[in-house]
Amino acid sequence: MKKYIVVIIWLLGGLLYTGCNDWLDVTPVDQNPKNKLFTTQKGFRSALTGAYIRLNEERVYGGALIWNDVEYMACNWYNTSTNNTILAELLNCNYNNGNVRSRMDGIYENLYKVIADVNSILEEIDAQQAVFSDGNYEMIKGEALAIRAFCHFDVLRLFGPMPMNVGEDGLLPYVKTVTKEVHPALTYKDYTQAIISDLNEAEILLKKVDPILTFSIADMAMNDLDKGDFTTEDDYIAVRQIRMNYYAVLATKARVYTWLSAQDGSMKANGARYAQMVIDAKDHNGTPTFRLGTDADRVAQDYTMSPEHIMALSVYDLANKANNLFGETGSLARYDFSVQDGFYYLNNLFPVAERVSDIRWNGMWSYKTLSGKTSEVMYKKYIQNANEYVRILQVPLLRLSEMYLILTECAETKAAAETSYKYYCGQKGIPFTAFSDLDWETDRRNKMVREYCREFYAEGQSFFTYKRYNVTTLPSGWTYTYFSGSAAKYIVPKPLREIEYHNK
Repeated sequence: MKKYIVVIIWLLGGLLYTGCNDWLDVTPVDQNPKNKLFTTQKGFRSALTGAYIRLNEERVYGGALIWNDVEYMACNWYNTSTNNTILAELLNCNYNNGNVRSRMDGIYENLYKVIADVNSILEEIDAQQAVFSDGNYEMIKGEALAIRAFCHFDVLRLFGPMPMNVGEDGLLPYVKTVTKEVHPALTYKDYTQAIISDLNEAEILLKKVDPILTFSIADMAMNDLDKGDFTTEDDYIAVRQIRMNYYAVLATKARVYTWLSAQDGSMKANGARYAQMVIDAKDHNGTPTFRLGTDADRVAQDYTMSPEHIMALSVYDLANKANNLFGETGSLARYDFSVQDGFYYLNNLFPVAERVSDIRWNGMWSYKTLSGKTSEVMYKKYIQNANEYVRILQVPLLRLSEMYLILTECAETKAAAETSYKYYCGQKGIPFTAFSDLDWETDRRNKMVREYCREFYAEGQSFFTYKRYNVTTLPSGWTYTYFSGSAAKYIVPKPLREIEYHNK
């Protein structure tokens, strides 16, 4: 049992001032008989906690889909080891290589394991509704549905077709049951509708009960919930930023609709609407629930901009992990040449004229100092102030910055797009320039590609942005073309076993 207690603390380190009793007494779903686990509210809570633990695993959002594999696939890292042929093949998105194929299969399989975890809850929860109190039925079911949709969406983003050319064939299984039977591969339309359906139901359920609709992030972090049906004794609902909360559902919907707009431009209106709902969120004092990170946050070494976190992973040993991955001896780095005006590679992302105040640049990058490493550039996003205990635990999955970029991207007019983008630039310290009068939509596209890469570096979004825009070469002005894309790179093959099942 000690092993599982450690893992639970890892997931919920942000709750260091609460009792956490319900969190600690957890047996993994696959080791706990169904007829015992799903007879009490505590059992359902434990099962959901198990799903969150699985999200943290290395082949899911604890590595591969955040700062590792998909970032190599976007060429955001360099192969710093001349002996590591696996990384060389991963950088080239060579899915014919057995090692690369094995890594991708691991992502696919583990995303579906998380889905199986929440499906075990969803299969039982309605029949056991009588065991719940104080909104826990709606909370647990809503979170489980949203996690199922979130994971299926990333299966689609990685293993699905180019979003502007989806075809009519069956693509991927949308799994809603725990069974050994083969699930049918759905068409793109049916698969994406299943994602939206789960998110719609989650939105309805969580809107009824989620304390994030009332309380501030600070109130919930201190478990200071003194209104309504939620009591200070119920520490399970504290720190909603590390759970699939109501606004995380809206943010996921904004992301999904923006992806769907590559095929159907009418979806942009929904993307903008849900992004705006997250931006407009306020607590009971009328204070915005989330705010864009500023230079003050950077100065405080809050490099992940925790006030922006709509949903984040809570990682117990993030400080050590970040140092091992991104530090002086870490493998996640860029090989670069020192030139007079800064870093050669980074000139493409952060032109010299824009660096003076850009908070994504200042204090975030530096050359390594160890012998033999001085041409490597390291990134400091996750290397933070060790005194800020709660902040160093969080690896963001959804941030407010994305909502402003979605609002900009989905705006129907040049003026509307410039309004949201100008505010975003002002908060990030970016010199704002209006979109070109000659072809403002192309100029917007090029700026958005750059912003997604700069803003979400080491957060797993660059590759998906390139795929969504069908980037073949990076926009003009990037003087060093370090990335080139194609459908062969963007569509990761499903595991062979899955292909054999569905003959696709």
